[in-house]
Amino acid sequence: MTTILSAIIRRFLLWLFCLGLIVSSLIYAPNYAIAQTTVDSTELPTRILEIPSVNRQGNPTSINALVPDWTQISFSQMPPISQSGSLSAQEYAQAIGYDLSRTWTAGQTPDRYIMLGDISEALQPELLSLSSIAQQTNLNLEQVALSAFTLVGKQTLEQLVKAVPVLSQFKVRDVAPVAELLSTKTADNLSDRTLAQVLSSNPQLKQLKLEEIDLSQYSISSIPNLDSTQIGAFSNWQTTFIKDVPGLNTLPLSNFPNPVAEVGNLVMRIDAIYGAAERRRTNTISGSDVQGFSVNCQENDCAYIELDDLENSGRKARGSLEGKQWISGKYQEVEGGWGCLKGINGGKEPTGRLPFGSTFKVVVMEPDERTDTVDTALFFRFCSPCGCSPYFIGPVPFFTYRVNSPIFVGALEPSAVDSSSTPNGATRSSVSSTATKGLTTAANVSVPCPPGDTAPISVGNVQGVNVAALSEAIASIESSGSYDSIGLYVCADGGKNCGVPLGKYQFVTYNEYAASAIASKPGGQQFLDKLKGGYKPTQAELFQFFPPADQEAAFQRSITDKIDRTSQQIDPTTGNLFSGDRLIERVAQKHFGGDYSKVDGGATDAFGRLTLKSYGSDVLRRYQTGGGTIARLSTSACTPAASTDSQPTGKYIEPASGQVTSNFGTRTRPVSGVRKRHNGIAIAGEVGSPVKAVDGGVVRTVVSDCTKGVQSCGGGYGNWIEIDHGNGRTTGYAHLQANSVKVKVGDRISQGQVIGGLGSTGMVEEPRLHFETRVNGTAVNPSQFGI
Repeated sequence: MTTILSAIIRRFLLWLFCLGLIVSSLIYAPNYAIAQTTVDSTELPTRILEIPSVNRQGNPTSINALVPDWTQISFSQMPPISQSGSLSAQEYAQAIGYDLSRTWTAGQTPDRYIMLGDISEALQPELLSLSSIAQQTNLNLEQVALSAFTLVGKQTLEQLVKAVPVLSQFKVRDVAPVAELLSTKTADNLSDRTLAQVLSSNPQLKQLKLEEIDLSQYSISSIPNLDSTQIGAFSNWQTTFIKDVPGLNTLPLSNFPNPVAEVGNLVMRIDAIYGAAERRRTNTISGSDVQGFSVNCQENDCAYIELDDLENSGRKARGSLEGKQWISGKYQEVEGGWGCLKGINGGKEPTGRLPFGSTFKVVVMEPDERTDTVDTALFFRFCSPCGCSPYFIGPVPFFTYRVNSPIFVGALEPSAVDSSSTPNGATRSSVSSTATKGLTTAANVSVPCPPGDTAPISVGNVQGVNVAALSEAIASIESSGSYDSIGLYVCADGGKNCGVPLGKYQFVTYNEYAASAIASKPGGQQFLDKLKGGYKPTQAELFQFFPPADQEAAFQRSITDKIDRTSQQIDPTTGNLFSGDRLIERVAQKHFGGDYSKVDGGATDAFGRLTLKSYGSDVLRRYQTGGGTIARLSTSACTPAASTDSQPTGKYIEPASGQVTSNFGTRTRPVSGVRKRHNGIAIAGEVGSPVKAVDGGVVRTVVSDCTKGVQSCGGGYGNWIEIDHGNGRTTGYAHLQANSVKVKVGDRISQGQVIGGLGSTGMVEEPRLHFETRVNGTAVNPSQFGI
């Protein structure tokens, strides 16, 4: 009997112990389980967002929540819209320059009712080309009919030859769709004449459009260089639906030039769900980018979800975020929209948040107290160069949550939300200097180019300077081409002008062009005042007040003005007006040190790395060997002879042996301590170990005269090489060992060929290879190519 009783007691104690473990796990480590069991997502692919945290005992832990996996989500894969609607926007056409009118039907995915102009501010699709889209979506353009790219059919011949690089130099017979079109409009035999000659001598043909013939019988490749032309180069690209650009509707939202991603890192727990009987809520975290994200609900019908700070240890523990209220957008509207489109939908939109940037708004819909669940939805908006509408196109079903679910809310502060707006009247640069990379030329590829036989393309030239090429030369020094770069606080003119260098061109915020763009935003002037006092902004604030489109527009205005003014000034070195190389050097010096800086002066930057003189010289070298040749083609449109070994395979190999010590993305630079985007990966290794070309191609840039210890050389990259692999794809290899570079500009390189040795030249301390992969000038993660 005693034995039986002892066994019963032991079993009871074991049961209590197990129950204690279960309760303990629910109290202290529920986050991952919650993420798995209390969120009913739509058909959207998801991933676990893991955010470092500290538990109640002070020990490191992590918070987990489900978020959309934007690497697997495209516009055609998003859930269909639940309600039909329409927009009649003819009254806005004069201000915008095109008609936004359209209809949408319940059951359609966003690619069928969203135009490229609508998402330009948020995602910048106009910077893409068909070849870059095809490469990322495994689309074979040879099998895509020309009729599928409706934008091309709408172009006049005049517009087409302006948009597609060097197309005017091709003979009519080599552009089959154009040859057919011309044969239907004239009896003359024009096949042996170039398009430039035909349109020059027959101006009445300039207004013909390709859509006047059947384009379904031709492929994209029937028009040379069409695949490598940026979408923004075409007229009226803004009114093209996403579905009408081959492959774009299947491109993951993480792969756009300005990708969709989480903004901020705050995850909260849904503590309670309340229906429409609630009223007068004042502790909110919902609203709009116009009205702020703490808009009170003063009326009745204040349905909401109540949030806390994930303190899953009992009701007695009260955190600073306890009791925050996200109001239902089904029951509350707030002010939305700005500029010329503010009046659409009465200037109202559902209350909500922008945790994933400005592409769409996340809205809480119907909280259900009976089931303790709540639906969320996405709402889209329309944008144009002069403003954006409120977020009113929806709902698009998103996630369904239950009580105790972790929910990603982003950043609570209104200033930390990415609105990515462009002020009224702002312009943009729609074609970057990389537009001519990887082009086919009109001449036979076996005809070699004579040395030095180049001529500038007229588009984008000011006083003989190619502005696009100069911009890339400057950007490669300032920020490695990164729009999200934030520099150190600086002062000039005896302390009268102070600010923070921002963006791709490191505009200090007292620059008149940058300041004007920033001040035009809601709250922009206050933001400028904070920067003048030494405030270090977040990247989200940078994109809110000075988005990429504004950075490009400010640079175009600034650099064009500097070129024009400088060309009228006397060079004290030569006694003549600034021109040619000296003009480029001096304009670069003005960008670096200001319009009144000393010519060839010795003033340095905050790190003491660059002087006015060395900065101008470095920009000129990059313009000549890299940026300057990017936008230059032979007058005879010749190219080097093809080599079988140098033909790209499209599949990259490892560039060097060693451990990857720094990945692609935002990081703190080891030398300067500045936190900025890392546009490649760093591979540590032994000095002199071989660096190999990851694929076949042509060498476009070489810097080979840097020695160890000179951090400013090569713009901080030290000795470096750029290889063009065609179709807009390039790779870069930096910090190479002194005297190890084995190639020169123009060389054709085969996959695996040793091009230099791993080293530590430029702005590094330990030996490493900095390796970059770019598509149409935009840095992309090398992992996309298997590295």
